[in-house]
Amino acid sequence: MIFNLVLGLVAFVLSAVAILILRPLCHKIGHVDHPGGRKGHTLATPLCGGVAIASTVVLLGMGAVPSRQFAGFAFGITVLLVLGALDDRKHVPAPVRLAMQTLAVGAGMCFFGEIYLQNLGSIFGAADFELGGHAIWFTIFAAVGVINAVNMVDGMDGLAGGFSVMIVGTILALAAGTSAVNVVLLCVTLGSLLGFLAFNLRMPWQKHARIFLGDAGSLVLGFILTWFAIQAAQGPQAVIEPITAVWLFGLPLADTVYLMVSRMVRGKSPLAADSYHFHHLLQRLGLTPGWALYAWLIVAGAFMATGLVTEGLGVSESARCVAFLGVFAAYCVIANLLWGRVRQRMVRQASAT
Repeated sequence: MIFNLVLGLVAFVLSAVAILILRPLCHKIGHVDHPGGRKGHTLATPLCGGVAIASTVVLLGMGAVPSRQFAGFAFGITVLLVLGALDDRKHVPAPVRLAMQTLAVGAGMCFFGEIYLQNLGSIFGAADFELGGHAIWFTIFAAVGVINAVNMVDGMDGLAGGFSVMIVGTILALAAGTSAVNVVLLCVTLGSLLGFLAFNLRMPWQKHARIFLGDAGSLVLGFILTWFAIQAAQGPQAVIEPITAVWLFGLPLADTVYLMVSRMVRGKSPLAADSYHFHHLLQRLGLTPGWALYAWLIVAGAFMATGLVTEGLGVSESARCVAFLGVFAAYCVIANLLWGRVRQRMVRQASAT
């Protein structure tokens, strides 16, 4: 325990030092996110958060837990870091993005890491639903979906990082003292995330984020969180049931599916960027960025707590699966109604001017 704590502190320091080194370099080479368009920030902000987190996790992990499985972990992170960095510099076409994400999951997670969804639990009845020969492709489909959901979360200071801390902290608390998940990697990841948040969260002495994750960071975080969640929910040492893992990612998944469907209804590509995420809605309803962040994390925490508490109470997996679908449907209805009110207010304000 003391070793893991020290390693987490070292990860915090290394992540922070990496950011301090990378910030001026990013400014020098122009690897920054410029304000304008849909963006809410007003200053050119370095996109070095993802590189700092990834390099810290890989370097410390390489020394602490060298193995074939870690090689897969590092490979997936590297592929997505390169993809995200390219996308941050110049838009990468959706087919290329999906191909590289599939490579990261298929080769890094499934082949080298041997991390994949073997069963979905008893969501359809008393017996576990075994995936058998479909395990690999289903894992790729699910993991790529979660990676993109986490990527879409990254639209406000502290949001993706704060959500990731909640997920990693939850799994760490559940897995401590077990062999279900690599606790060393969890501690390293948590420390590196906190080092990043020290520069990304708005605070009384820090009025705006000094760095961003960039697509490089959000894609890497999506991969890491998916890796840990699958480990935690599969095998004889599992610490959560598969449907509970879905609840942990409940808000990003609900928001992503709602957005993709609403875009198609409006005749747009489901992968097109827009300003209709849940965090955008919270701000359009009048919340400041700080309060919108807290509100988003509270709702995400409510999803997580529901999944964990209902599992602890012994509610069947099939009932919790149905409940999740019901909550998802309610989310879509409520979000649609609130967006309708926002649009009506915007129309009234436009007509008044």
